Amino acid sequence: MPSLQLIRNRSLFVKLLLSMTAIVIVTVILISSVTYTISADTSIQNSIEYNQSIMEQQRELIHKELNAIQSIASSMVMTQSYLYHKINDKLSVSSLIDLTRFLEEQQKLSPYIDSIYLVYNKLDLILTSRSDMKMSPLSSFTDRSWLTAMSEDTANRTLWLTNRPGNTVKGTLATSLMQKMPLIGPVDGAIVINLKLDLLFKEYLSHYHNKKGLTLVLGSQGEPLYSETEEAAALIGKFDQSVLSAPGSGSYVDDRRWIVTYTTSNVTGWKFVNLTKRSVLLEGLSRIKLIVAAVSVLYVTVAILLLFYISQRLYRPLKSVLTYISGGERASSETSLPAADEASFIQQAFERLRHSRETILSEKERVETLLGDNRSAIKEKYLSDLIKGRAISQQSSGQEKDAAELLGLKLDFERFALLTIELEEQSLLNDSTGNLHFHLFQYGLIEELGPEINGEIFARDDERTIIIIVAVPANQDDFPIELARKLQRNMESRYNILATIGLSRIHTGVFSAQTAYEESVEALSLKMYVGKGEIVPYTIVSSWKQDEETYFYPYELETKLLQALLQLNEEECAETISRITKEVTARRLGKANVQQLFFQLSGEIVKTLVQTGGDMTAVLGDRPFVLSGIQTLRDMEARLMEMCTQIIAHNREKRLKLNDMTLQLATEFMEKNYNNNITIETVAGHVQRSTSFLSRIFKETTGTTINDHLIHLRIKRACELLRQPKYSLEDICREIGYANVSYFSKLFKSRMGSTPGQYRLLQTVDQNPVGGLEHSE
Repeated sequence: MPSLQLIRNRSLFVKLLLSMTAIVIVTVILISSVTYTISADTSIQNSIEYNQSIMEQQRELIHKELNAIQSIASSMVMTQSYLYHKINDKLSVSSLIDLTRFLEEQQKLSPYIDSIYLVYNKLDLILTSRSDMKMSPLSSFTDRSWLTAMSEDTANRTLWLTNRPGNTVKGTLATSLMQKMPLIGPVDGAIVINLKLDLLFKEYLSHYHNKKGLTLVLGSQGEPLYSETEEAAALIGKFDQSVLSAPGSGSYVDDRRWIVTYTTSNVTGWKFVNLTKRSVLLEGLSRIKLIVAAVSVLYVTVAILLLFYISQRLYRPLKSVLTYISGGERASSETSLPAADEASFIQQAFERLRHSRETILSEKERVETLLGDNRSAIKEKYLSDLIKGRAISQQSSGQEKDAAELLGLKLDFERFALLTIELEEQSLLNDSTGNLHFHLFQYGLIEELGPEINGEIFARDDERTIIIIVAVPANQDDFPIELARKLQRNMESRYNILATIGLSRIHTGVFSAQTAYEESVEALSLKMYVGKGEIVPYTIVSSWKQDEETYFYPYELETKLLQALLQLNEEECAETISRITKEVTARRLGKANVQQLFFQLSGEIVKTLVQTGGDMTAVLGDRPFVLSGIQTLRDMEARLMEMCTQIIAHNREKRLKLNDMTLQLATEFMEKNYNNNITIETVAGHVQRSTSFLSRIFKETTGTTINDHLIHLRIKRACELLRQPKYSLEDICREIGYANVSYFSKLFKSRMGSTPGQYRLLQTVDQNPVGGLEHSE
């Protein structure tokens, strides 16, 4: 057949055409598949990220409302204590009225509060903000499903109760916030705030119309709290509950091609879930499928035509060369090609390879030049990998010498030690040119110490820690310590930099570099005990090591510290904190134990502030528990003492203001009621303070007693009435609260130096001459 003969004569042409056509087709298929896959994955990922973002925004908005409700509950715990008064072990009528009105006012603070219960367990009494029932005995109250939670001993006194049987609407489930009372000590009651959860979720979860899928909310135990549709509530039980119960946010695709996106509330533990069918997200990609298919077909058609033309053009010079090699004058398409036609292609390929080799050699020279220009950076990278065990391995143990020679390193691993220098925070390292100054400082050390040591100096990745690998001469085991002392003196005198230096033991062999580095870092960890600016050899680490499972907390000293804090005894606080530091040092606790002790002790100190009604942020700042800057036990001691000093100053100022208010109320009450035969007990009862406390602060402030002040007010009023002749002594006695005229006369004379009659006579004599003078004028 002529066509078969043509194919045989043009074997290379046919192979070239078929191979290029196959490449084009495969490329088009791969590009189309990858394009569609990327589009689909991008669409799904964008939808997941969008839904995740929307749910997190909705969660934060809901958090804002829940935090506001939680703040209402916390403030109610404090406020109700001021309105709570008992008479004969029963709630007084005034307290009942005030507390009921208080509940109604608190309910109005949030549109998502359905009702509020104020529970007093010992009084067997519950007050509510409901219109149908304001007060009821606790034992006969219909809505009691929350009572078990109130009786349980839990670490957290603020509880979120979900899906409990409610009493507002029969057959519905309620969600409530419970705040146990008081804030500390045994539970005597609680504040239960019933929420309008459906209203809250509908307002914040149903107004995003651009999101895909269905939204629902699960409780902390996986119970459904809200769903947009019944379909969503039915589907949630079919998904992987282990994934949905995981904390935080995330997403996954289940076996039925549902995309589940979720995020968790760190306030209530509720989980916000979005369910989206994968096929729904891919519905919009049908048009992309058609476009990709049409473009692919068009591309393949054009490519095949173009390849046919290119293949012919490529074959023509090859045909001429083959004809020249075979000695023929001119080869037509029908003549047979020699068997060496493939060899010519091989020869050409060889020539191309040789050309490529020359290009590679040229590129190699360029790379070597580039590496030479950046030798310093490569050198530091190699040394950093060396101390971290990444530069060499057991299989390539002979390569470290070649690398050291190539980089020009002075490394002798026969006997060596490693010094890790940690620079403390100084102004040299904190300004805008800190990195520049640091590198100048590093190169200064290299220039000064380089001739004296057989080793290398370089910076760790954080650019705040200097590493020195130094060779130790034989019989000079103290050489690393002497070098460390010289370094400290140099940095303090020349650069004004304080540094803590950790020393490893003396090691042998390049494989010990990582161990030596870890030893120096472990030695530096003792800075917490020995302080900043010290030289810490690894040899003392073993004596400071503590069993990681050992735990210690100074409960007795904590109690003493809190008592001194409540008594505003600053000296006692300082002494107790110092004893705690000494105890920690004596026991040589681990870093984790010390940090936990600091957090727990700080929390107890802050609790005393909260118990007295203080604002933690206003007194201690936004971040009282942050460990930044606290690197040693002295830093921890100073921070704890600073917190105590701030709290004591706050409580002293608060106590002074409270005393001033108490004196003002007592004085006003006595001025209005001194003629009603009141006593010190009456005044103390009015201001709700003990008689001893009121007497003490009244005496300290005014210099007189309460009884003396009452007598002064009565005598003052009596003098005013004695100036008016129309009042008899009996009338004046009754007016100022005395029933015995004789007693009043004696008291008046002891105070004024004359009897009431004599005083009236003197006042009349003094007034008549003045009146006569005016009349004569």
